[in-house]
Amino acid sequence: MRKFGLACFLILIACFSCAKKSQENALFELMDPGYSGIDFRNDLTSTDSLNIIEYLYFYNGGGVALGDINNDGLVDIYFTSNQGENKLYLNKGDFQFEDITDQAGVNGEGGWSTGVTMADVNGDGLLDIYVCQVGGYKGLKGKNRLYINNGDLTFTDQAEKYGVDFEGFSTHAVFFDYDQDGDLDLYLLNHSIKKPEVFSHADTKFTSVDERGGDKLFKNLISEGEEKMEEVTAEAGILSSSLGFGLGVGIADVNQDGWLDIYVSNDFTEDDYLYINQGDGTFKESLGEYIAHTSRYSMGNDLADINQDGLPDIFTTDMLPEDPEIWMKSVGEDKQEVFDVKKRMGYKDQYVRNHLQLNRGNGKFSDIALLTGTFATDWSWSPLIFDMDNDGLGDIHVTNGIVKRPNDLDFIQYSQSPGAGLEPQEIQDRMIEMLPTMKLSNYAFRQSGKLQFENVAYDWGLGQPSYSNGSAYADLDNDGYLDLVINNLDQEAFLYRNLSKEKLGNNFLQVELKGDAWNVFGIGAQVWVFAGDNTWQQTLSTSRGFQSGGSPKLTFGLGKVEEIDSIVVSWTAKEVEKFEKQSAGQKITLAKGKGERSYRPKKEFPEPVFTIAEVDLDWKHEENLDFDEFRREYLLPRRYGMEGPAMTVGDMNGDGLDDIFIGGAKGQAAVLYFQQEDGSFEKRENRFFEQLKVAEDVVAVLEDLNGDGFPDLYVGGGGNEYKSGELFNFDRIFFNDGEGDFSFSMNALPPIGENTSTIAVHDVNGDGFPDIFVGASVVSGSYGTEPKSVLLINDGKGVFSDQTADYFGENPGFGMVQKAVWQDLDGDEEKELVLAGEWSPVMVFKKQRGGTYQRILSKELAVTAGWYTGLYPENGSGQIEFFLGNLGLNSKLKAEAEKPVWLYLHDFDGNGQTDPIIFHYMNGRLVPFASRDDLIRQIPAIKGQHSDYKSYSKLENSEGLFEKNMLKQADQKPFRNQNSGVLKIKEGKELDFEAFPIEAQFGPIRDFERFQDSKGEEYLLAVGDFGGFRNDLGNAAAQPLTLLKLEEGQWKYVPISLPANTYWGEYRYVQKIEIQGKDHLLAVRNNESPVFFRIH
Repeated sequence: MRKFGLACFLILIACFSCAKKSQENALFELMDPGYSGIDFRNDLTSTDSLNIIEYLYFYNGGGVALGDINNDGLVDIYFTSNQGENKLYLNKGDFQFEDITDQAGVNGEGGWSTGVTMADVNGDGLLDIYVCQVGGYKGLKGKNRLYINNGDLTFTDQAEKYGVDFEGFSTHAVFFDYDQDGDLDLYLLNHSIKKPEVFSHADTKFTSVDERGGDKLFKNLISEGEEKMEEVTAEAGILSSSLGFGLGVGIADVNQDGWLDIYVSNDFTEDDYLYINQGDGTFKESLGEYIAHTSRYSMGNDLADINQDGLPDIFTTDMLPEDPEIWMKSVGEDKQEVFDVKKRMGYKDQYVRNHLQLNRGNGKFSDIALLTGTFATDWSWSPLIFDMDNDGLGDIHVTNGIVKRPNDLDFIQYSQSPGAGLEPQEIQDRMIEMLPTMKLSNYAFRQSGKLQFENVAYDWGLGQPSYSNGSAYADLDNDGYLDLVINNLDQEAFLYRNLSKEKLGNNFLQVELKGDAWNVFGIGAQVWVFAGDNTWQQTLSTSRGFQSGGSPKLTFGLGKVEEIDSIVVSWTAKEVEKFEKQSAGQKITLAKGKGERSYRPKKEFPEPVFTIAEVDLDWKHEENLDFDEFRREYLLPRRYGMEGPAMTVGDMNGDGLDDIFIGGAKGQAAVLYFQQEDGSFEKRENRFFEQLKVAEDVVAVLEDLNGDGFPDLYVGGGGNEYKSGELFNFDRIFFNDGEGDFSFSMNALPPIGENTSTIAVHDVNGDGFPDIFVGASVVSGSYGTEPKSVLLINDGKGVFSDQTADYFGENPGFGMVQKAVWQDLDGDEEKELVLAGEWSPVMVFKKQRGGTYQRILSKELAVTAGWYTGLYPENGSGQIEFFLGNLGLNSKLKAEAEKPVWLYLHDFDGNGQTDPIIFHYMNGRLVPFASRDDLIRQIPAIKGQHSDYKSYSKLENSEGLFEKNMLKQADQKPFRNQNSGVLKIKEGKELDFEAFPIEAQFGPIRDFERFQDSKGEEYLLAVGDFGGFRNDLGNAAAQPLTLLKLEEGQWKYVPISLPANTYWGEYRYVQKIEIQGKDHLLAVRNNESPVFFRIH
């Protein structure tokens, strides 16, 4: 007993030491309200008439605005309250503040206040305060307030005079000069109160107007001599319907044309809005042109440059928990059927997670939140992108927390049938009582390198549990480091002092702007800072995050940089100035008209290695999207019915020119294109292709299969629609007559009928005739079980027989094959069979003395287990290299060598159907990836084991779901590596896998092509992206093309400068092709037209 007590004492000492060390290293200090004078609390009291049941946004909380209201050089603080008084605190220096609310006359007049922002509305050089409120609902009588600064620490509400005393459901506002007439206009963000679960067609947004819940745009007329604002919502192209549940609004010049654009985060079903400023007083909603998918429950947002390329990126928050216990009992993604219905009703792809949209500078954004680990921060509100430690890299702070969780699944289930005999008030009280409540820590993601983020909230002293809502940053003590202010529910606000100056000593530059008469603070200006190879860019906005905003002063963290080369300020599209060298570590003022005229900086791309070639095939792949694979197999992680089009290139008619075969989708005939002398292509009809178009073509090769000297066509069929052995799942051989006319040979192949994924040709038995390994990817209707891949031996006349068992045995264990190649790995002049597939390591089968093949087993190969879809062999100097296309890191599934993702395969409920259950690690716990509802749909008996979501959320591992003896019988397949990269094999034995750079991990890679440019430089083009993942995983649409350059033995990422709309899509294959004696690349896309690239 004494030993036990001593052990506990030592553990306590160790914990205390760790906590003390963490506090010593903290970069932020939470200031004591007794010292600072910031004693603000946003306390809420639920009533019978106003509560979370009656008003869904009851717990959205308040905002905070920061700005120097009296121009004394110190930033002051304004908080909004829902049921109490708003508060204004005057900064007295040294982090001490005085409450001057009553004196200033800015307490909100008892309204339900939400968002707040500061801006100089009337152009007098003083910051005014605009407060949003909810009014005309459930007894709330608030209306928006415009507190005009009188210059003597008092304010006068002139909202009515200016015409912006809006009464309705306001969330936030942003002031900026959208029409560049010199004054600040107003975008007012509002939210609907209609039932979000009842959704209309997406086009309703264009035809309906919600006067009290729709967004508004107001044009400031002060530059025209009138102290008022005029609503211009409709004529400016701003949507204002009841579909919008606006929770976040931000501004930036996303397309770099000099005009400020608007991003709006919408909760629930409605899409987010990306308004592109047309430069003529109007906007065009263009989300779908720029962004593939967004957060589903979009809350706050911030627009800022996260990767130092000079372009504004976009971060939006959602409600995905990081804690597996909370995640497993909370509302997640839409059911697949609901997701599909929404798409048919015109809504874009939305997923329940944060999104970090990386601006590519080519007209597209790529969501990389999954890759960066910033996608799950629980019930999140305010995201802020700023350099928290002044190391020169942008960090991300996210507030979160809600007093009562209305997305708790047990609560939702109860609310649908609350019990008989209860009065309505009793039901409501009981429902509110059963809502879970839990304080969580906010998140602080430190960027440690190129797109590498780590949550350091506790290490930096920002880990206090809370219900945090609005937040803002500013330098409150003028030390050059950004401090942080957070508005909390039911506890004191957080005032954090940044201690980085003393602990890190990184450099900074603070920039104040002096603009025109009506925009003295230069709000909306864009500023670039250049130092050596470094570029920093910020847009001056006083509205960010959620219901909040910072001061009109820009702080640039510089790391160890000591001198600035130049600063460029874009005041408007036509007014750009350059300011010369500045020393770091100071605050400077840049006045409009005092710099030298300049031009807007543009993102620099390297000289293009290839460009789009003007080759028109007049053909487009038309995928069969009617077949719903998920309806047949509910736990299927991705579709296998969209693997095409097949494609192969070669001289098919003996004229010395490269010709093209492209396979069609189900119901679409394959096509042949023959190259002409002038570089054009002529389509040739083929009756067999038309007759066999019911089959789906997914892979093809050209090879002389019958020994007549002419290349024949082998076309592999797939689509996952037909079951094994069915006629239209058969592969096909077409023999060439030498003129490019192909005839179908019915008897050339045995009746296999699998979902073919790859074709690898090699003379296996040394008789001089090509044999074929045909790999299969999936068994239709039985995901995870091993399909029948075969070795076909040629009789010399182009007739093949299945001799797999003779060479590989009865149970070769090929797995779910995606790619296969024959390659001599050890220099013995015998080629090994190399396979890459899903839920499988790279497999190598070596030929034995008797002519049979045996799989090589090694620890080095075992750890390569991945989700491979690409394999490309290459002979290096003294070694063999394989380029492996994998899932990539931008996925919800996170696989590691010691913490793999597992696929469990077994008929767990004895109904005759194999159940594929995926388990993955979350915070160290091995939990099912599927929700309880989805698992019950597959295995009804689980409902009896876990009668509610709470019990289901307690699962610690697979044994909590299935009995041990059942798990022993299950086929367990690990997935340990999700990186794409290079597998190097030296002397047939030594293995080394090198992952590609992080920019090559944005999504799945399907195919590769290596080539040289005209200078002899070596490049590798990887193609990919995939839109067939189930809704739980989310579609991959971040980067269809990845270009890598070989430099000193390493593959380095090279940005592609082509306009995205010329090549974006989902690629399946890429191959070199010569056109008029010049090297080109031909790449085919699913459900799109092919693309030709001319190599320079």
